[in-house]
Amino acid sequence: MTSFLDFWGCGKGPCRQLAPATRILCGTIVFVCCFVTPVQNPLGIIFFACVVAGWTLLCGIPRKTFAGLCMYACVLFLPLFLLVPWIETDASANNRWANALAVPLKIGIRGTACIFICVSTVAILDLSEFHRGLAALPLPRMLVALILQIIHQTAMLTNESRRIACVIQVRGTASGCIPKFRFFSALPAIWLLRIMNRAERVAAAMDLRGFEVTTRTVREFGTFLDGLAVTVIFLLLGTAITIRWINGL
Repeated sequence: MTSFLDFWGCGKGPCRQLAPATRILCGTIVFVCCFVTPVQNPLGIIFFACVVAGWTLLCGIPRKTFAGLCMYACVLFLPLFLLVPWIETDASANNRWANALAVPLKIGIRGTACIFICVSTVAILDLSEFHRGLAALPLPRMLVALILQIIHQTAMLTNESRRIACVIQVRGTASGCIPKFRFFSALPAIWLLRIMNRAERVAAAMDLRGFEVTTRTVREFGTFLDGLAVTVIFLLLGTAITIRWINGL
């Protein structure tokens, strides 16, 4: 099991030279480009592939992570092709199977691209840089605090699951179907109790240290490289919108 925190800051690409807020903004715009760009025509497919591959290379995720993401995408989206015989298509269509295959293929392509873009963006950000980047963006303070808490709780939950899996592997489980069923049915309660106790300790530590839900606005835009990156990324978004408009004509 790979820890959620292992993905943060593992990228060594050129995008690490940008300010944290610029990295978050660029990753978000690239993510939007994946939804805007059509994948029905060759021009859209070429642009789509170039944007996803370019962002992944610029973020510089490790090869091991890249291979793991490919396997994860295959496990997640390949079963969708089993639904092809039951997908209803237009009765007037010449090739029914081609139209039926297009549905899971589009979902798989966009879903795989979103996985690579999200992980690549996370790979060029440490948790501290992510906090500073969100604080620098013009977002409501409550939204910033909510996003940070979601990231923190997700990391805590995955780490707790990893520790429980290690304990199960070391101590072993009882033989027989009934003891195993009882153990795994009781596992959620054990997991939730551990998480609740940890959350109470974190809340007590925050109260003791005088933590307040406030974010200081930090302006980190200003370098020429950041301005160039933001300009290029918005040009890519404009190109994606143009290709979609041409495809709709």
